[in-house]
Amino acid sequence: MKYVLSLFSALFWLAMLPAVAMPTAAEEAKFFYEEASGPTDEELSSEVGIVRAAYKMSLFRPGEKFMDASEKQYLFTELLTNGLQGDIHALAMASVLPHVDPEFSKGIDVSPIEPWLIRHLGEAGGHWLLGVFYLHWLSGSPPLSHDPVYLNAPKHFRKSALAGNRKSMLFASGHVPRGDDFTPPPGQELNHPMPDYIAKGEREKWYWTVRAAELGDAWANYFVGRTYAKVRTNRAVEEASRMVLYYWDRAARFGYYKAGSWLTLILENGVNTDHETHIVSVKDCKKAFFYMVLRERYLTDGEYLKDKKISEDGSAAEFYAQKFLKGIPKINFAPCMTQSEYDAALKESKITYDEFKARQAEEKAAQQALYDKARKALPELRAELAAVGVKIGDGQ
Repeated sequence: MKYVLSLFSALFWLAMLPAVAMPTAAEEAKFFYEEASGPTDEELSSEVGIVRAAYKMSLFRPGEKFMDASEKQYLFTELLTNGLQGDIHALAMASVLPHVDPEFSKGIDVSPIEPWLIRHLGEAGGHWLLGVFYLHWLSGSPPLSHDPVYLNAPKHFRKSALAGNRKSMLFASGHVPRGDDFTPPPGQELNHPMPDYIAKGEREKWYWTVRAAELGDAWANYFVGRTYAKVRTNRAVEEASRMVLYYWDRAARFGYYKAGSWLTLILENGVNTDHETHIVSVKDCKKAFFYMVLRERYLTDGEYLKDKKISEDGSAAEFYAQKFLKGIPKINFAPCMTQSEYDAALKESKITYDEFKARQAEEKAAQQALYDKARKALPELRAELAAVGVKIGDGQ
């Protein structure tokens, strides 16, 4: 019985943990830019979606054309028309496309769009949006071999990051020049000193990742914690473990539920040495249960569903809760959580989830307000385009 339960525990939590192959922060963000706060497919207009879909399809059928020149130019005109009617995403795509595939914009000078976006969305928001749309072409596998894309995307993300946009900082961290001559912008110094083992040439990369973590980026908090978790020569295990728990707790609370899976494993056992890590902690069943329930809430829109037929994660969390509450005499596992602690963990997880959703809603509302403000300046853009010979639609 003891070995069956131990095997169940190990297999379940190994299944819950992030993949063993651990890419860099920039690689993760590149391939999952929606989770890293890029616009989702549902937020994009059909014209923007068609451009993205055509690119995706070309990855699987190299050499084949899914749109001829006339189709591209028709689609580009539609993009520009929608943009001038208020679709900010369409404007960003229209600004980026000429650098990726000039055939789209042949005969149409859209150079005024980029500075207009930056002027009215700000350095932080404008450069971020342009970087995200370049990222459409960076996120494929294999990625498009087009020098302007690789030059422009990092440029925009870096400028956005320097302006304080945490959403750009992970991308910026993957495209920094090697060297240690980087000076943080005034007022953006790190709260925690940089560890001595961060190698020369990697310190600016570390800076951007930690800065994004400090500003509340869930992915960044996970990556920083992972760096502290790795076994290194002369590494102070207890201090490093404290930093792991600090950053992974933030990652879990800011929405990266897999960090909570690691924390559950650590807090239940008091130690973890998987995947070249060494993390120690005081055992804490209540906290371990809290992270299990928080994971369940992220996966079920805030609910805690204990029925295995509805949610395996919720059922597993409740299994562990009963184990912590009652113990298992046959394997000498003593109770380690009271009923009041169980209730408190449920309550705290709901509060944490609600705070996460509130932050999401607040950020989305702020971005919408920024876009609405920019839309009021569209007559200015129409005039600038007309000045370079671009006339799209009636009244433009």
